[in-house]
Amino acid sequence: MRKAVLAVGLLFLGLGLSQGPFRARLEAAIQTGGEAFAQVMLSQDKAQALCTQYRDKLPPELVPAFLAEQRALIKYPASGKLMGDWKNGEKVFTDPKRGNCYACHQGDPREVAYGTMGPSLTGYGSRGQSEAVVRYTYEKIYNAWAFVPCSLMYRGGVHGLFTPEETADLVAYLLSPESPINRR
Repeated sequence: MRKAVLAVGLLFLGLGLSQGPFRARLEAAIQTGGEAFAQVMLSQDKAQALCTQYRDKLPPELVPAFLAEQRALIKYPASGKLMGDWKNGEKVFTDPKRGNCYACHQGDPREVAYGTMGPSLTGYGSRGQSEAVVRYTYEKIYNAWAFVPCSLMYRGGVHGLFTPEETADLVAYLLSPESPINRR
């Protein structure tokens, strides 16, 4: 299993990280992630196998059922609240073993190390906090494949990297005006 953890580590290091706090967090995650972390990052479920089979371009006739299956995997917080604590959301966002959002997105503008595979999330809160925006944000974070089949954005909630409550915290981190993502 050490080889699996090493493979995950090399994958993340291949992102061309610069020096800074994110790199330190990532290196710590690789060293302490262990078997469970590697299993989540390296395993293929039925949906992933389908994406692999079709090289991430599902035939149109498979898309409706695929999206429905992915939507059915979304779990919600017991409280029903889709916006939680932005400060906890920041912790999940920056943790390479859980959110690992900086691998693909810019968040807090003060963070110098971030990926560019996904869009910048700086100022994401300008979308407002309508029920539709909050629900979309929650569901997209929990399972991006419920919207875009075989998206590069992984399914952190589905894979247990964060709980429904932590997903709500991530929503708050993205939408709260107090969050560093939205402060000017």
